[in-house]
Amino acid sequence: MDAALSLLPVFLTIAVGFLVRRINLIRETDWAGIDRLAYYVLFPAILIKEIGTASFEGVPVFRMAAAMMLAVIAFAALLLVLRPALKRWLAMNDPQFTSLFQGATRWHTFIALAVLPLTLGPGSLALAAVSMAAMIPLLNIMTIVVMTVYLGGRLDAAAIGKAVITNPFVVGTAVGLFIAVAGVPMGATAVTLLDIVGRGALGVALLSVGAGLRLDQVKAVGVPVAVTAGLKLVAMPAFMLAFTSLLGVGGLPQAVAVISGAVPTGSGGYILARQMGGDAPMFAAILTLQVIVSAVTLPLWAAYLTG
Repeated sequence: MDAALSLLPVFLTIAVGFLVRRINLIRETDWAGIDRLAYYVLFPAILIKEIGTASFEGVPVFRMAAAMMLAVIAFAALLLVLRPALKRWLAMNDPQFTSLFQGATRWHTFIALAVLPLTLGPGSLALAAVSMAAMIPLLNIMTIVVMTVYLGGRLDAAAIGKAVITNPFVVGTAVGLFIAVAGVPMGATAVTLLDIVGRGALGVALLSVGAGLRLDQVKAVGVPVAVTAGLKLVAMPAFMLAFTSLLGVGGLPQAVAVISGAVPTGSGGYILARQMGGDAPMFAAILTLQVIVSAVTLPLWAAYLTG
């Protein structure tokens, strides 16, 4: 229960971001700059600091990452197998299915990095960062391939590779891992600098999440959006729980994997939907509803994992 209550500030901060946008305290065009600041500067700083100063001795990091990857692959494969039935039942076209697919498989790294230390303690951040190094390339490649196949686009392997290796989360994780594995001394000044810069990441990111909520678009799409919320917030973390148990991953690493699977879908899916011909308004509605519903489901998962 304590872990569940600890999430209240997260969702209140998101609500503040929504209100700030509604009263136009920060101009609509300025939120993109705030997002870029968090994405390219603040979060890489916190990842380098957390991983570079962490100890992974005795922690099944590779089994944890493998379990998460297998869970996502199995879940994605199930969605593709069920694609004809889902399209028929929900009366969806292919662009809408790709938004459902993205909405059910991607995860919001901003929210994950805010939620994990509150529910599982500061040591969870380093584990989450390592899992991101495995998950971000997989999810980007998987969603781009699926959208290319079903939307009739052209698969550009070089562009995908460049997007993965230049992702700030991947770069920050790689730098942190190099420091940790090579035993590079960071020094008190460097640690303090990274801590000061990174400390603003979570608040800024959550405010931005709130500013991006589009309540009007939720009503416009209806049932497919609600189904996607169930897939992402209930079924996906259940897959994480099952695969971590199957590979013998328990304790904190398992809890990190499950909570990471239980957060809403990633906001980057909206940009991808616009660029590749998916249903971008539907994805915006999916993200909005998932953020709202996760205020209930995330505390429940947190209470289950820590109870």
